[in-house]
Amino acid sequence: MRELADLFGRPRTGQSIVFAGPSGSGKTEVAINLALSLIRVTTSPVTLCDLDVVKPYFRLRDMLRLLTEDEAKRLIIVEPEHRLLHADIPTFPRNLYALLSSQETIKVIDVGGDAIGAGAVAQFRETIIAGDYSLYIVVNTLRPGMDSPDGLKRMLTTIRSGARLEVTGLVANTNLQAETTVEDVQRGYDAVKTLGDSEGLPVVAVLVSPEYADQVVHRLAPGAAGLLSVIRVFNRILDTVGSQTEF
Repeated sequence: MRELADLFGRPRTGQSIVFAGPSGSGKTEVAINLALSLIRVTTSPVTLCDLDVVKPYFRLRDMLRLLTEDEAKRLIIVEPEHRLLHADIPTFPRNLYALLSSQETIKVIDVGGDAIGAGAVAQFRETIIAGDYSLYIVVNTLRPGMDSPDGLKRMLTTIRSGARLEVTGLVANTNLQAETTVEDVQRGYDAVKTLGDSEGLPVVAVLVSPEYADQVVHRLAPGAAGLLSVIRVFNRILDTVGSQTEF
Protein backbone atom coordinates (compact mmCIF):
# COMPACT_ATOMS: atom_id res chain seq x y z
CA MET A 1 0.00 0.00 0.00
CA ARG A 2 1.21 3.51 -0.80
CA GLU A 3 0.87 6.69 1.25
CA LEU A 4 -1.71 8.83 -0.55
CA ALA A 5 0.44 11.98 -0.53
CA ASP A 6 3.24 10.08 -2.29
CA LEU A 7 0.93 9.02 -5.12
CA PHE A 8 0.29 12.71 -5.79
CA GLY A 9 4.00 13.55 -5.72
CA ARG A 10 3.97 14.79 -2.12
CA PRO A 11 2.81 18.35 -2.97
CA ARG A 12 4.84 21.25 -1.60
CA THR A 13 3.87 24.41 0.24
CA GLY A 14 2.19 26.85 -2.15
CA GLN A 15 0.81 24.19 -4.50
CA SER A 16 -2.90 23.80 -5.26
CA ILE A 17 -4.31 20.29 -5.72
CA VAL A 18 -7.78 20.46 -7.27
CA PHE A 19 -10.22 17.52 -7.32
CA ALA A 20 -13.26 17.26 -9.58
CA GLY A 21 -15.52 14.38 -10.48
CA PRO A 22 -19.14 13.37 -11.08
CA SER A 23 -21.60 13.03 -8.21
CA GLY A 24 -20.77 9.89 -6.24
CA SER A 25 -17.20 9.66 -7.48
CA GLY A 26 -15.84 10.19 -3.98
CA LYS A 27 -13.81 13.29 -4.83
CA THR A 28 -14.58 14.87 -1.45
CA GLU A 29 -13.35 11.75 0.33
CA VAL A 30 -10.17 11.87 -1.73
CA ALA A 31 -9.65 15.55 -0.96
CA ILE A 32 -10.07 15.00 2.78
CA ASN A 33 -7.80 11.96 2.80
CA LEU A 34 -5.08 13.71 0.82
CA ALA A 35 -5.19 16.67 3.22
CA LEU A 36 -4.75 14.33 6.19
CA SER A 37 -2.02 12.36 4.43
CA LEU A 38 -0.14 15.60 3.79
CA ILE A 39 -0.41 16.48 7.47
CA ARG A 40 1.10 13.09 8.33
CA VAL A 41 4.07 13.26 5.95
CA THR A 42 4.90 16.98 5.81
CA THR A 43 5.32 19.82 8.28
CA SER A 44 3.28 22.23 6.17
CA PRO A 45 -0.16 23.52 7.13
CA VAL A 46 -2.87 22.36 4.74
CA THR A 47 -5.87 24.35 3.53
CA LEU A 48 -8.88 22.19 2.67
CA CYS A 49 -11.25 24.22 0.51
CA ASP A 50 -14.83 23.39 -0.49
CA LEU A 51 -15.83 25.02 -3.80
CA ASP A 52 -18.53 22.44 -4.57
CA VAL A 53 -21.63 24.54 -5.22
CA VAL A 54 -23.55 21.56 -6.60
CA LYS A 55 -24.09 20.23 -3.07
CA PRO A 56 -24.45 23.35 -0.96
CA TYR A 57 -25.55 21.34 2.08
CA PHE A 58 -22.08 19.87 2.33
CA ARG A 59 -19.71 21.58 4.73
CA LEU A 60 -16.21 20.27 5.36
CA ARG A 61 -16.50 21.43 8.97
CA ASP A 62 -18.68 18.35 9.64
CA MET A 63 -15.63 16.10 9.72
CA LEU A 64 -13.52 18.24 12.09
CA ARG A 65 -14.82 16.42 15.15
CA LEU A 66 -13.48 13.16 13.73
CA LEU A 67 -9.87 14.37 13.65
CA THR A 68 -7.18 14.16 16.27
CA GLU A 69 -6.17 17.38 18.01
CA ASP A 70 -2.93 17.52 16.02
CA GLU A 71 -4.71 16.95 12.70
CA ALA A 72 -7.26 19.65 13.42
CA LYS A 73 -4.57 22.11 14.53
CA ARG A 74 -2.71 21.99 11.19
CA LEU A 75 -5.78 21.79 8.95
CA ILE A 76 -7.31 25.06 7.74
CA ILE A 77 -10.95 24.62 6.73
CA VAL A 78 -12.34 27.13 4.23
CA GLU A 79 -16.01 27.60 5.09
CA PRO A 80 -18.73 30.24 4.80
CA GLU A 81 -19.07 33.08 7.27
CA HIS A 82 -20.46 31.90 10.62
CA ARG A 83 -23.83 33.58 10.03
CA LEU A 84 -24.20 31.61 6.74
CA LEU A 85 -23.02 28.20 7.94
CA HIS A 86 -26.45 26.61 7.48
CA ALA A 87 -27.61 28.62 4.48
CA ASP A 88 -28.80 26.65 1.46
CA ILE A 89 -26.79 28.88 -0.90
CA PRO A 90 -23.30 28.59 -2.36
CA THR A 91 -21.23 31.16 -0.46
CA PHE A 92 -17.49 31.77 -0.42
CA PRO A 93 -15.55 33.66 2.25
CA ARG A 94 -14.46 37.16 1.30
CA ASN A 95 -10.78 36.29 1.70
CA LEU A 96 -10.95 33.28 -0.62
CA TYR A 97 -8.71 34.81 -3.28
CA ALA A 98 -6.05 35.42 -0.66
CA LEU A 99 -6.38 31.86 0.65
CA LEU A 100 -6.07 30.38 -2.85
CA SER A 101 -3.02 32.48 -3.68
CA SER A 102 -1.25 31.81 -0.37
CA GLN A 103 2.26 30.40 -0.59
CA GLU A 104 2.20 29.43 3.10
CA THR A 105 0.04 26.29 2.86
CA ILE A 106 -0.65 23.34 0.59
CA LYS A 107 -4.13 23.91 -0.84
CA VAL A 108 -6.46 20.94 -1.45
CA ILE A 109 -9.55 22.10 -3.35
CA ASP A 110 -12.82 20.18 -3.85
CA VAL A 111 -15.00 21.35 -6.78
CA GLY A 112 -18.23 20.12 -8.36
CA GLY A 113 -18.29 17.64 -11.19
CA ASP A 114 -20.84 18.89 -13.71
CA ALA A 115 -20.50 21.95 -15.95
CA ILE A 116 -21.94 24.27 -13.29
CA GLY A 117 -19.95 22.75 -10.46
CA ALA A 118 -16.65 22.69 -12.30
CA GLY A 119 -17.39 26.22 -13.45
CA ALA A 120 -17.23 27.41 -9.84
CA VAL A 121 -13.47 26.98 -9.89
CA ALA A 122 -13.24 28.82 -13.23
CA GLN A 123 -13.97 32.15 -11.52
CA PHE A 124 -10.78 31.60 -9.51
CA ARG A 125 -8.86 30.37 -12.55
CA GLU A 126 -6.44 33.27 -12.81
CA THR A 127 -5.55 32.97 -9.13
CA ILE A 128 -4.99 29.22 -9.40
CA ILE A 129 -2.96 29.23 -12.62
CA ALA A 130 -0.77 32.03 -11.25
CA GLY A 131 0.71 29.39 -8.95
CA ASP A 132 1.65 25.73 -9.17
CA TYR A 133 -1.49 23.59 -9.50
CA SER A 134 -2.69 20.13 -10.51
CA LEU A 135 -6.25 19.08 -11.40
CA TYR A 136 -7.25 15.45 -10.87
CA ILE A 137 -10.51 13.81 -11.96
CA VAL A 138 -11.89 11.19 -9.56
CA VAL A 139 -13.83 8.38 -11.26
CA ASN A 140 -16.08 5.67 -9.83
CA THR A 141 -17.00 3.53 -12.84
CA LEU A 142 -19.86 1.92 -10.90
CA ARG A 143 -21.82 5.19 -10.78
CA PRO A 144 -24.57 5.85 -13.38
CA GLY A 145 -23.21 6.92 -16.74
CA MET A 146 -19.63 6.00 -15.88
CA ASP A 147 -19.77 2.40 -17.11
CA SER A 148 -18.93 3.04 -20.77
CA PRO A 149 -16.05 4.65 -22.67
CA ASP A 150 -18.42 7.22 -24.18
CA GLY A 151 -19.80 8.17 -20.78
CA LEU A 152 -16.32 8.59 -19.34
CA LYS A 153 -15.19 10.75 -22.26
CA ARG A 154 -18.28 12.97 -21.96
CA MET A 155 -17.62 13.42 -18.25
CA LEU A 156 -14.00 14.40 -18.85
CA THR A 157 -14.95 16.84 -21.61
CA THR A 158 -17.60 18.47 -19.38
CA ILE A 159 -15.20 19.01 -16.50
CA ARG A 160 -12.44 20.32 -18.76
CA SER A 161 -14.72 22.88 -20.40
CA GLY A 162 -16.29 23.94 -17.10
CA ALA A 163 -13.12 24.32 -15.04
CA ARG A 164 -10.99 25.77 -17.87
CA LEU A 165 -7.94 24.19 -16.28
CA GLU A 166 -5.56 21.59 -17.65
CA VAL A 167 -6.21 18.10 -16.28
CA THR A 168 -3.15 16.49 -14.70
CA GLY A 169 -4.33 12.94 -14.09
CA LEU A 170 -7.07 10.51 -13.11
CA VAL A 171 -7.95 8.74 -9.85
CA ALA A 172 -9.68 5.34 -9.93
CA ASN A 173 -12.05 5.17 -6.96
CA THR A 174 -14.35 2.39 -8.15
CA ASN A 175 -16.49 1.04 -5.32
CA LEU A 176 -19.84 -0.23 -4.14
CA GLN A 177 -18.95 0.62 -0.56
CA ALA A 178 -18.79 -2.54 1.60
CA GLU A 179 -19.93 -4.75 -1.32
CA THR A 180 -16.86 -3.90 -3.42
CA THR A 181 -14.93 -6.86 -4.88
CA VAL A 182 -11.43 -7.14 -6.27
CA GLU A 183 -12.98 -7.59 -9.71
CA ASP A 184 -14.80 -4.25 -9.33
CA VAL A 185 -11.56 -2.48 -8.44
CA GLN A 186 -9.59 -4.09 -11.26
CA ARG A 187 -12.25 -3.41 -13.91
CA GLY A 188 -12.56 0.16 -12.69
CA TYR A 189 -8.82 0.71 -12.96
CA ASP A 190 -8.75 -0.84 -16.44
CA ALA A 191 -11.57 1.46 -17.64
CA VAL A 192 -9.98 4.57 -16.15
CA LYS A 193 -6.58 3.64 -17.61
CA THR A 194 -8.14 3.16 -21.05
CA LEU A 195 -9.66 6.64 -20.75
CA GLY A 196 -6.32 8.05 -19.62
CA ASP A 197 -4.39 6.37 -22.42
CA SER A 198 -6.78 7.83 -25.00
CA GLU A 199 -6.42 11.33 -23.53
CA GLY A 200 -2.74 11.27 -22.61
CA LEU A 201 -3.47 11.31 -18.87
CA PRO A 202 -1.91 9.05 -16.21
CA VAL A 203 -3.84 7.17 -13.55
CA VAL A 204 -2.14 8.33 -10.37
CA ALA A 205 -4.03 6.40 -7.68
CA VAL A 206 -6.29 3.39 -7.10
CA LEU A 207 -8.26 3.81 -3.89
CA VAL A 208 -9.94 1.35 -1.55
CA SER A 209 -11.49 1.67 1.90
CA PRO A 210 -10.30 -0.34 4.92
CA GLU A 211 -13.15 -2.87 5.02
CA TYR A 212 -12.14 -4.55 1.77
CA ALA A 213 -8.51 -3.46 1.39
CA ASP A 214 -7.03 -6.76 2.62
CA GLN A 215 -8.94 -8.86 0.09
CA VAL A 216 -7.92 -6.55 -2.76
CA VAL A 217 -4.25 -5.79 -2.17
CA HIS A 218 -2.78 -9.18 -3.13
CA ARG A 219 -5.12 -9.92 -6.02
CA LEU A 220 -4.85 -6.87 -8.26
CA ALA A 221 -2.73 -6.89 -11.40
CA PRO A 222 0.65 -5.17 -10.87
CA GLY A 223 -0.31 -1.93 -12.63
CA ALA A 224 -3.23 -1.30 -10.28
CA ALA A 225 -1.55 -2.75 -7.19
CA GLY A 226 1.38 -0.35 -7.53
CA LEU A 227 -1.00 2.63 -7.24
CA LEU A 228 -3.07 1.32 -4.34
CA SER A 229 -3.84 3.40 -1.25
CA VAL A 230 -6.39 3.05 1.56
CA ILE A 231 -8.68 5.98 2.39
CA ARG A 232 -10.93 6.60 5.37
CA VAL A 233 -14.58 6.91 4.35
CA PHE A 234 -15.86 9.91 6.29
CA ASN A 235 -19.39 9.98 4.92
CA ARG A 236 -20.28 6.64 6.52
CA ILE A 237 -18.70 7.66 9.81
CA LEU A 238 -20.64 10.91 9.78
CA ASP A 239 -23.88 9.09 8.98
CA THR A 240 -23.57 7.23 12.28
CA VAL A 241 -23.50 10.50 14.22
CA GLY A 242 -26.47 12.10 12.51
CA SER A 243 -24.76 14.30 9.95
CA GLN A 244 -26.77 15.65 7.02
CA THR A 245 -23.62 15.85 4.90
CA GLU A 246 -23.47 14.31 1.45
CA PHE A 247 -20.21 13.36 -0.27
